[in-house]
Amino acid sequence: MASDLAGPSASARPFLLHAGVVSVWGILYIVLSTSLIGYNKYLIHHDRFPYSVPLVFIHAAFSSVLAAVLLVFCPSLFPSLTDPERKVTVDRSVVLCGAFPIAVLFSCQLALSNTAYLHSSVAFLQMMKEANLALVYTLSLAVALERFSWRNAWILVCIIMATTLTIHGELNFSWTGFALQGTSQLFECTKIVLQAMLLSSRGRKLDAMTYVLLVMPLCALVLGSLLLVLIFVWPSAHLMTPTTVEVIAWAPHLFVNACIAFSLNVAIALFVKSSSAVAFILAGILKDAMIVMSGVLLLREIISIMQAVGFALQLCLILVYTLAKTFPEQFENGIAPGLMAVLFESVHGKKLPPTPVLASVPLRKPGGGCEDYGALEAPPAAGGGASAR
Repeated sequence: MASDLAGPSASARPFLLHAGVVSVWGILYIVLSTSLIGYNKYLIHHDRFPYSVPLVFIHAAFSSVLAAVLLVFCPSLFPSLTDPERKVTVDRSVVLCGAFPIAVLFSCQLALSNTAYLHSSVAFLQMMKEANLALVYTLSLAVALERFSWRNAWILVCIIMATTLTIHGELNFSWTGFALQGTSQLFECTKIVLQAMLLSSRGRKLDAMTYVLLVMPLCALVLGSLLLVLIFVWPSAHLMTPTTVEVIAWAPHLFVNACIAFSLNVAIALFVKSSSAVAFILAGILKDAMIVMSGVLLLREIISIMQAVGFALQLCLILVYTLAKTFPEQFENGIAPGLMAVLFESVHGKKLPPTPVLASVPLRKPGGGCEDYGALEAPPAAGGGASAR
């Protein structure tokens, strides 16, 4: 009798240990994502440090240096460079024809999306980002990376309608913030599709930390060049630059902010490594909700009932779309049976496709959504898909 009781307990220990590890990395991913968004919003204010280009340049340079240090002391975090079975050859064509165009688009995305914080709320901008799925799908169809599906199209149309509710319901609407964020999303979605065309289609699938190590130095180069242009050649009222005194005064905040940005990349890499695709998708949905809630509760932003309803619809529809893209076989008989199959199999420990590596055809921000400064925010779907968030 005692042995019967001890047996299941002992067999459950590895599962509980793994679940605990996944939970820790998932919570860190959500907390760091939300913290970075909130910290960026706090800094990018007319009375503080309203300089998006210098801010993201510091992030890119800081992440590049620390990623190189981690490669030396913890090479297992870079399987695309150190694992013989997953190793990707990084040559001149990868850097110039793959990573560099992506870095240019990424730099523009980061600069514009952070500048938008000067004009719009965190909650509103996050709601706008949820429409990235539709943008990525449309661009992917245009370059033949996706096949048209009426089911996907109808879900994405519903997401666009829900996004329209969140925009129409904005109480403090700013055309400048809307234009900056919309342009940023176009850069982001183009980057994701270009990434699929230049890297993944050639079998060059990168893990999160290798992506940081490859792309972030190039982002630092692009942003540094842009910073010099803004200082000495073409000053801009929207992309302002700080004085040396301001940089020194805000140096402690900038250092902590950069540490959070890099820590987020590490947390994403470890979460992707240890979690399932379902866990990452659900964590991404929860992260988006937490970002909006933090804007309302901590930053005292006001959202309307129409926005709340629209955002809830966005999250539900994105969950359905993402699961359907990740596990297409389970959704062959419809959406409701597919949801039951995926969630039942995940809860009861049945085998589902593992979390794939990053840098594949777009699935869903991170965004994302929130700016991860190098790492994508969600794993690709089985057969292709990376974060459009």
